[in-house]
Amino acid sequence: MKYPFVLSAFAVVLAAPAWAESEAPGCSDYSEDKAAWSCFCAADAPTGSVWGSGPYTADSNVCAAARHAGVIGPEGGMVALETVDGQASYSGSEANGVVTRDWGSFGKSIAFPPPAASSDLAQCGRLPSGTESHACFCPADASKQRDVWGSGPYTGDSDICAAAFHAGAIDAGGGEVSVLRVPGLKAYSASEAGGVATGDWGGYDFSIVFNRN
Repeated sequence: MKYPFVLSAFAVVLAAPAWAESEAPGCSDYSEDKAAWSCFCAADAPTGSVWGSGPYTADSNVCAAARHAGVIGPEGGMVALETVDGQASYSGSEANGVVTRDWGSFGKSIAFPPPAASSDLAQCGRLPSGTESHACFCPADASKQRDVWGSGPYTGDSDICAAAFHAGAIDAGGGEVSVLRVPGLKAYSASEAGGVATGDWGGYDFSIVFNRN
């Protein structure tokens, strides 16, 4: 039996936990300590100024920007965001009843990742017993702090989403992954990549890798 390894102090957590709507935090202004997160806009959520047409300046009102982007309607709902690079300029426009403004350069932007076409797949966990290949889905807010051993291949009992972030098979927006079962190794070496710190391990009877085809 394995025991959870201790994450490196430099491991970067890029996403907030998944929330039910009844528990989700309300959307607020941009915070620099978040790279990807989820929040909830109520139907009567206060709106404010928005600059740009997607991406938007990072100090834009989140719920108003989400309305403009068509991510939510007047009834509100869950919003998934990510922090992206700033732009040299932002152009305002009108969409979905929201008017945004022009702006010049800004250091950071917020964007709304498009829904993945594979969102009907089951959320990834670990490779199901007895399977040689497995397709599943990692949401943007999948935890990066779950147990992973190795640096590709990974031990067969590693968490698929955390391994996928480490391998670069998905980015901060999440997405579909295709996992293959391959022979085990005599030893697995730890490393840090994609905001995930993996652990060392000895021999394991099978490994997982990601099919990029």
